[in-house]
Order: sequence, then C-alpha cells, then structure tokens
Amino acid sequence: MNNIEGFHLYLVNQGLSPNTIKNYMSDLRLLSQLGINSDTASVLKSNNNRSTSTINRMLSTLRRYGEYKGINLVKDSDFIKSQPVTSAPDTVSKVEVMEFLKELKLYDSYRNYCIAVVITNTGLRISECLNLRLADLGKLKSEISIIGKGNKQRFVSLNESVIEVLKHYLKHDRINYKYASVSEYVFVSNKGHKLDPSTIQKIFKYRSDDKINPHMLRHVFATNAYESGLLNLRQLQEQLGHSNLTTVQKYTHPSRKAMTAALNKDSGRFV
Repeated sequence: MNNIEGFHLYLVNQGLSPNTIKNYMSDLRLLSQLGINSDTASVLKSNNNRSTSTINRMLSTLRRYGEYKGINLVKDSDFIKSQPVTSAPDTVSKVEVMEFLKELKLYDSYRNYCIAVVITNTGLRISECLNLRLADLGKLKSEISIIGKGNKQRFVSLNESVIEVLKHYLKHDRINYKYASVSEYVFVSNKGHKLDPSTIQKIFKYRSDDKINPHMLRHVFATNAYESGLLNLRQLQEQLGHSNLTTVQKYTHPSRKAMTAALNKDSGRFV
C-alpha cells in the first residue's frame, strides 16, 4: 500500500465524510507535486499565486498527513493570519460571491456549498436556512415553507439553481451523514443535532478570507434582485420576511455603476 492509499484509509478510519476525504486527497496530490518534506510549508507560503485561505487549507492537509506519518510537518506559526478588519464591508461584489461559492464547492463539503447557494439565491436568514426541515421542502418545486421571525410562516420562492443544488445535496450528499436517517433537518450535522449558525459563519469567513458571512449573502441577494429588476420592494419584503418596506430598503445597496448607468438613460438626462 503506497502513501496515498494509506492516507486515504487513515482518513476513512477517522470517520470523516466522503466529501472531506475527497478534498484532503485532492490537496495531497498537489502537495506531492511540491515534494512533501520539512520545507513544504515554507514553499506553500512563498507561492503568491494562491490565496491565504487556499494556503491555510493545504497546510491543514499537510498537518493531517504528518499525523498519519507520525512526523511534524506544520507548526501553528506556519498558518497565515488574516489581516484584521476594522469594520466589515457592507457589500461584496458578485464576482467575489461567485469566487466564494466556487471555493466552497471545490474544497469544502457540498452541504456547506448548498447552504451558501440557498442563502445567496433566496435571501434566507442563516437561522431560517438551518431550521429547514425535510417536510418544509414539499416536492421541491418553485417555493418552500419557512418559519421566520416571530414564528411567522411564509413561502419563499426558489429559482432553478437552488432547486438543482438542493436536489443534488439530498440525493448524493445528505445520505452520507451518520444521522441522516433520523434527522428531520435538511442540513445534517456530524453530531446529530441541528447545525449551529456560528459553525457556518466560521466556515464562510475562513473560505472567504474573512470577507463574507451569511448575513452579507442575504444583502447580496436583496441588492441583486432589486437592482436587476427581478423583484420590486414589495416582493422583496415578502421574500425576506420583513414587516415593513423601510427595513427592506436597508438591504439594498445599489452600486455606483448601476446608478450611473441609470442616470445616463435618455429619461435621466436634461440636455
């Protein structure tokens, strides 16, 4: 049995999910190309073509591989600390969100990717997303039932992207969790109980270099839906589950580019 096969068996015996194991193995193959030794961590950190989150993820894989081999390949000081942010940005660009989703899909669990896709495409609160029960999905058509703030029920519209990702998760990923058969929740934790919002918040921050959190994705949904003309304020109010329009307006952040484009239309000029 070679090192790669042995490491795979080691991860399986650790009780990790198939998707997590897949990501570790993918990183190990990349690390093998660099040559795994006491200098590998330094080589990784000197590569300017990789993001901080990618380097830290690969260092985590290298550390895990070192545990398997019984040697110390990574020190705590090797991990790159994100620069402190004095205040989180109100918004992020669509490009940044798409890159974040790509990072989750490639290197994290499909469950976490699915959660991000649901929030970004529906505007759900993180608590509403994690409270979703299988019974709430119904036949998974164009809308789902949500119990929001104040224990109020509402129906949230779904686009085809959300439906496709949810169906894939339910069919191919959820079934791999130990407690899938007994949990009533859509998103299953590794310990059997409902996922804690703080767990997802930490994962999102890690995968986005401390730029994106679930609440920000809710803002992104609202801004994009309104700015693109997909939903008006009244429709957004219903989708987001707010009791008044004033609150909804706080979730929309029209970009300067969109504002300039609008003012340059014939109806916006006086010459």
